Amino acid sequence: MRDFQANENSLMIMGNVLHRHGNAIEALKFMNQALKINPRRADVYSAMGWLSIQKGEFEQAIAHYRKALEIQPNLPNTRSNIAHALVVLGRHDEATKELNREIQTAPDSAFAHFLLGQAYLQQKQYDKARESYEAVIKIDPQYAKAYYGLATVCAKLGNGDGAGAYSEKFRKLKAEERKDLSDRKSVERDDFLDTQKTSALTFIEAGQLYVDAGKLDKAEQLLRRAAGLDPENVVCFREIASLYQKSNQPSKALAMLERASEIEPENPMWYANIAMLSAQLQRFDDAEEAFRKVIAMAPGDSNAYRHLAHLYLRTDTKLAQAKQLAEKAIALEATAANYFVLSLACNKNGDTAGALSAIKRALELEPNNPQCRRLYELILQRK
Repeated sequence: MRDFQANENSLMIMGNVLHRHGNAIEALKFMNQALKINPRRADVYSAMGWLSIQKGEFEQAIAHYRKALEIQPNLPNTRSNIAHALVVLGRHDEATKELNREIQTAPDSAFAHFLLGQAYLQQKQYDKARESYEAVIKIDPQYAKAYYGLATVCAKLGNGDGAGAYSEKFRKLKAEERKDLSDRKSVERDDFLDTQKTSALTFIEAGQLYVDAGKLDKAEQLLRRAAGLDPENVVCFREIASLYQKSNQPSKALAMLERASEIEPENPMWYANIAMLSAQLQRFDDAEEAFRKVIAMAPGDSNAYRHLAHLYLRTDTKLAQAKQLAEKAIALEATAANYFVLSLACNKNGDTAGALSAIKRALELEPNNPQCRRLYELILQRK
């Protein structure tokens, strides 16, 4: 706050710190100051909504969340949080409307489906409640409360066997949770770890502020401190990688992305970024391997097919495969970028007619794209 006086982000960081340490009253003061500088901060209203819920001020929480939605209509989890407050207030009809809208934009939200089940249960719409609880365990099979909800619904519907089976599953999951708690070394140690994690969030937020201000040395210091406090927080490594890219240090950025991929090995985003940086560093074998991983993990995403095709064209290798990859990208998504790479691939494979047809289609989609225009003129000259 000394370095960034009267700055909405520094005020919000201070508000978040106070919030994490349980000082809701002081946190709200800083958040309100941030809103005076920029009243269009949906994240601030969302944070204020959560503080109000924790204080038991549910009407106030709903008002804050609705203000956030006015600014950012699809802000994640916001309608679920509104619904949570509405359920507590007994306004179940309103809650179901909010939750159904949330599920439209976030169909994989186990929390939204669970709350919807709770709302339907209170309204005695047992079949709908069962469907919602079943959706929860499909998304998260370890969601213990959903099994309790299913047991309750089965009992209401006269299905004793189902109620017994779901009750037993609930008891097993709760027993596992209790065992996990008892296996911890000490409550004090857990508290210390939690404090490290929350402190890391503060260092990340502060680091982002210094990055935005172009003070990269200070930002790196803060972000590395965050990584030291919480070495499993992928956001730390993502932000450090971004910082290194801004300061033209791609090798260091690549190392950070590789660390993030070790933490989240099933996330294709890391491998996509690793592939792009590896190609930039002319580590073409590494880039190819990473693109292949993205395709295996996200076979419906056209970008990896296009980028791998472009890699082969750039290195003048596997040209027939490059064309096949570009065609696959177009089958998934008929964009100008995909047609551009297909045109390059056709051209490299000696298929001038195919190259011309593909680049014409790219120009139909993006008539003002200078890159497509240049390739079109080049192909015409060679024809």
